[in-house]
Amino acid sequence: MASFSNSISSVLVIVLLTSVGYLVGTLGWMRHEHKSFFTKFITYIAIPCTCINGLTTNLTVDMLRSAPRLLLTGFTGITLMLGLAFGAAKLLHLPRQRAGIFVLMCGVSNAIFIGYPMCMELFGETAMPYVMLYYLCNTSFLQSVGFALAEYSGGADMRFSPRTLLHVLKKPPVIALGIGLLLVITQIQLPSFLASSIRYMSDTVSPLALVYTGFIIYEIGLKNLRILPGIPVVLAFRFVLAPILTIGLCALFGVEGLARSVFIAEMSMPVVTQSVVMAGEFGGDEQFAAMGAAVTTLLTFVAMPIIMAVV
Repeated sequence: MASFSNSISSVLVIVLLTSVGYLVGTLGWMRHEHKSFFTKFITYIAIPCTCINGLTTNLTVDMLRSAPRLLLTGFTGITLMLGLAFGAAKLLHLPRQRAGIFVLMCGVSNAIFIGYPMCMELFGETAMPYVMLYYLCNTSFLQSVGFALAEYSGGADMRFSPRTLLHVLKKPPVIALGIGLLLVITQIQLPSFLASSIRYMSDTVSPLALVYTGFIIYEIGLKNLRILPGIPVVLAFRFVLAPILTIGLCALFGVEGLARSVFIAEMSMPVVTQSVVMAGEFGGDEQFAAMGAAVTTLLTFVAMPIIMAVV
C-alpha cells in the first residue's frame, strides 16, 4: 500500500509539471518552432550533464560489478519486445506505413522524457546509475533499430552497417556515459566549480522534458485522441507485457532490489516521443505515432501506480 501511495504522489508531481507544457501551449508562449530547442538542449547538453553527475555522485566501483547483468537484462528485454512486436505487426496485417512505427512504439520506451523524472520521483537520486544504464540500452536501439524501422515505414529497406554502431557511439549522452564511468573507475574528482555547473545543468532535465511532453499532448489535442487500429496492442505491450517480461528477465539474470524496480519502471514507460519525429521525417504514419505517444503517456499516470504496487 505504501508503494501504491508513493506512486500516486510521484504521478501527481509528473502530471502537474506536464500540465505546465500544455498550459504554455494554450497561452501561445511555446510554438512548434520552439520544439527543436527543447530536444537539442535536453539531448545534447542536459542529459550528458545528467549522465556525468549521476554516475560520479551515485555509482561506486562495487556497483559497477552488476553492470554487465543489468545491460544484459536491458538489451535482452528490448530485443524480445521488438521481436514480439514484429510478429504482432504481421498478425495485425498493418500497412507498411504503420508497421515499422508500430514495432518501434512497442519495443522502445520513453526512458528519458518520462522515465527519468518518474524514476527520480519514485526512487530518488540513488536510482540514477540504474536509470543511466537502462538509458544506454534504450538509446542504442532507438538510434539504430529505431531509425531503420522508421525508414522501413517510409518505404526504405531495413539495413544495418558498422556506420550504424558508430552513429550510436558518437551521441553526446553515450560519450558522457563513457566519461562518467571512466571517472568512477579512476576515482578522479572533477573541480568543484565544474561539478557544480554540471549538477545545475543536470537539474533541468526533468522539468524541461515534462514541459516538452505536455506541449506535445497540446499539439495533438485532447479532442483528437482516438484509438486507431493497433494502438490497443501497443498499450498491451507497454503496460502488460513489458513489466511481466522484465520481472522474468530480472529473475533469470539475478537482478534484485532497486535495480530491478528501476528496470521494471523504465521498460513500462510510454511510447518514445522521438517515434513521432522519426515517422514525420521518414514518411511513416505520423498521426499513428502521435496517437500512440499521447495515449500511452496519458495512461502512464494510471498504469504506473498499479504496476509499482503489483511488482
